[in-house]
Amino acid sequence: MKKLILLCYGLLSLTSICLAQRTSSRNDLEAQDRDRERSARDLRNLELERYKIVVKYEKNSRGEFEFTCENKAFCDYIVDVTFTEEQNLQADVPQPIHITVAPGTHRIFTLRKITMGQPTRFSWHYRFFKGVTNPKPDTNFVYLLPVAPNKTTRIFELYYVAKQFGGEPEPKGWYSIGLRVHSGDTVYAARSGRVVETQEKSDIQDTSNSISYTSGENYVEIFHKDNTFGRYRVFRDSSIFVHPGDWVEAGQPIGIAGGDKYASGPQVQFSVMYNYDEDVIKDGEKTGQVRHWAYVPIQFWTKGQGAARLTNRSTYTSDHPADIITKEMSKKEAKKWTESHKNS
Repeated sequence: MKKLILLCYGLLSLTSICLAQRTSSRNDLEAQDRDRERSARDLRNLELERYKIVVKYEKNSRGEFEFTCENKAFCDYIVDVTFTEEQNLQADVPQPIHITVAPGTHRIFTLRKITMGQPTRFSWHYRFFKGVTNPKPDTNFVYLLPVAPNKTTRIFELYYVAKQFGGEPEPKGWYSIGLRVHSGDTVYAARSGRVVETQEKSDIQDTSNSISYTSGENYVEIFHKDNTFGRYRVFRDSSIFVHPGDWVEAGQPIGIAGGDKYASGPQVQFSVMYNYDEDVIKDGEKTGQVRHWAYVPIQFWTKGQGAARLTNRSTYTSDHPADIITKEMSKKEAKKWTESHKNS
């Protein structure tokens, strides 16, 4: 039986976030240079992503075309299938086809003949994005500060670079923070989840201490139970402790902080995102592009204050209490964790 495989027109499921600190210094990159950098990064990421999601079909004994999706990643993906031609055929699911596919191989739909004995013909393509349709992020969830317990750190909010330099409005709920750290400090998971992606060899070429932002930083991305993604940025090269597919618990070390080349010094940057389609507006006009991510304005647990929304340019002390760490564990898992940490 002949298999046909169509490479997608793949859109990136998640592009690196360009961030800029709320400082008096401003990056003076020309718009043309920024566009080239973003395009080159997107192409590199597409090459890495394109084989994670494969949609293909087989013709069965009844003359139907059974479509399957193989998700080789470690989180759910949304898959869009579009037919540009469809003669004497009809899918057994509503169109346009917009399906959430879990890791593994799954039948997603079947094309069936409308009139037996008549010829059939079709052409198609697909694209994919990380996440699920209609996610419901837990906006009341309390995260740990991603630094060591009892460590005091100063918080700074981050600008959305496309707004700062390109006139593009911020995504829905835009919220991303940086935390001041010392060179060599350990970064900790703010919430439990599955590691879905890492980069531990940045493409930063500048050797001076003058960087205010970059899109090429090392990062760890973790998929949470409420279908959100936590992204941790600015790690030293080759210093990330976890790998895609690993399950990490809240409060678990995940790498060593970087940022020595930043004008503001070593830091950790953190944000939480979820899938959300939104037209990109620039200068008050639709660009024809769609943004696929919104952000969660999260709250953190801090020593002496408990659960709190952080204030820009304020100082907080990290606290990793057991009840926050074990919040998403089963009773059995929480008991096991408590037993193993009795003397720590």
